[in-house]
Order: sequence, then C-alpha cells, then structure tokens
Amino acid sequence: MKKTLANISFASLILIAGSCTPTMNFLPSSVVPAATGKVHVKRDKNENYLIKMNVRNLAPADRLTPPQRTYIGWMESDRNTIKKLGLLEPSSKALEADLTATAIDRPNRVFVTAEKGPEIQYPAGTEVLATERR
Repeated sequence: MKKTLANISFASLILIAGSCTPTMNFLPSSVVPAATGKVHVKRDKNENYLIKMNVRNLAPADRLTPPQRTYIGWMESDRNTIKKLGLLEPSSKALEADLTATAIDRPNRVFVTAEKGPEIQYPAGTEVLATERR
C-alpha cells in the first residue's frame, strides 16, 4: 500500500512539473539597458504552451540607434526552430509592453528584436532582449 501511494505521489509530481515551466527572466541588455522583463510559460488543456511576456522600461523603437519601427517577440523551440510570437508595443509612463502567444513546441529561449516593420517573418534586426537557453 505504501509503495502504491508513493508511486501515485511521484506520478502526480511529474504531471505537475511537466505542466508548468518556470518563469524566464530577460537578461540585462546593452541596447535597452533600463528594460526588464519576464516570460511565463505553461501548458494549456490542449497541451500547447501559453507564453506570456511582460517588459518594462522598453524605450520606443524609434529612439534606438539606428531607429526602428517596432519590437517583435520570438521564441526558439527545443527543436531549434524560430517562431514569431507577435509585436511588443510599449505604452504608458512605465513603457510597459505585454504579449501573449500560443505555441505547440516548448520554448527554449525567448527574445525580442527591434525591426524595420511588423511584417517580417524571421528575425532580421538587432536583438534587444533575450532569456537564457534552457
């Protein structure tokens, strides 16, 4: 009986650990030194990954050198593929930007680039923020 309970507890722990991924923090950046942020990743009921990104103190892209038009969030999956997550548009006094996206692959690294326009499908601009690889 004790062995069965231990196995059930262990299996429950594995399911809980597999459904949530710890928070990833953006590393300090020389391009946007005041910017800070986090990325929360968790599995949804369909076994997809829900990615929530929050960045503060993200200077407007047109103030960078060279000036750009927009910021785009990306993820590198555990399969080494790159996926566009969407646009980050800083607003308010805190220059805060939020982005929520869904992916079928587990994010291994999340990063933000400054780009000439929102229509690009693969990162071409300067990487301004990134999390560590997992």
